[in-house]
Amino acid sequence: MNANFKTRVFGGFDREDVISFIEKTSLEHQKRVSALEEENKRLSDRCGAAEAEVQALREQSRAELAAAAELEELKRKFAALKAENAVDFSGLIHQAVNILDKGRFVSPWKHILVDEFQDISPQRASLLAALRRQNSQTTLFAVGDDWQAIYRFSGAQLSLTTAFNHYFGEGDCCALDTTYRFNGRIGEIANGFIQQNPHQLSKPLNSLMAGDKKAVTLLADDKLDDLLDKLSGYVKPEQRILLLARYHHLKPEALNKAATRWPHLQLDFMTIHASKGQQADFVIVLGLQEGEDAFPAPARESIMEQALLPQPEDFPDAEERRLLYVALTRARHRVWLLFNKAQPSPFVEILQALDVPVARKP
Repeated sequence: MNANFKTRVFGGFDREDVISFIEKTSLEHQKRVSALEEENKRLSDRCGAAEAEVQALREQSRAELAAAAELEELKRKFAALKAENAVDFSGLIHQAVNILDKGRFVSPWKHILVDEFQDISPQRASLLAALRRQNSQTTLFAVGDDWQAIYRFSGAQLSLTTAFNHYFGEGDCCALDTTYRFNGRIGEIANGFIQQNPHQLSKPLNSLMAGDKKAVTLLADDKLDDLLDKLSGYVKPEQRILLLARYHHLKPEALNKAATRWPHLQLDFMTIHASKGQQADFVIVLGLQEGEDAFPAPARESIMEQALLPQPEDFPDAEERRLLYVALTRARHRVWLLFNKAQPSPFVEILQALDVPVARKP
């Protein structure tokens, strides 16, 4: 062999042929691997879609079974009423509207006054309409605050208040723009928070007291005992402290020892819904958290409830915002908002953006 011939031979093939063969084989192998990976991904996606469809069908089935159970419960309720020759409150309103529409009763009233109008339901609104049809001279005087509408779960429809003229005709509106309960700082935070929802009616609210920046404060929920210790040092016996929570079962265990540890504090616990119309010198709002027992609470209506209740609003957590507004405005002097540090409520970030301070200690 010529000494200048440098190419080495492997089994009859020169080096360049072997390298070319390896590269070609490797490329074909990579293409096959890629094709297999793509096919595997397609199969995986199809399996995932199938699993999601199965899960959706399961959830739909559970929802339909729950709706069927609710329907049976309603049937049992109405059967029991019929057996007793009785009627519930909604049934009474329905009967009253029928009597009015058939002319079996002619309304003699020229003036109708409705308080807490923001809590009115379409059925109760139909009773008002029937009364007014009986007497064209009847005037309707409604007192309400759409910022405190927190009873959709019982059938209340907010638009009956916010679009009052649409449902009841043109009328005069008088804004009660001065509060004699809470100070201006509480009002500033509460108003700013509630009016982030553009569907709430815009209105001024003034206070006769200024209040300082600490009138509304965020505080970690593990500081409740420390807060009550501090309050016991300066709160007068006649001053009321109201502890509010989204749920009944969030009543703090600390209250079980209140009589011995804080004997001079007048402490009351209730849900925010129950606090409507209440007031206190100081308010502690509990349970600003995500996860279990979240505030704001997630929507969890059954199919039956979705069908029967007014349509939900298109602003996130609209009614839960109003619920926190109600809690804030129960206080005369100060409000502490206790939040979970590990799972804080989304309301915490919103309140911080409104310049509510976070205290490390009471």
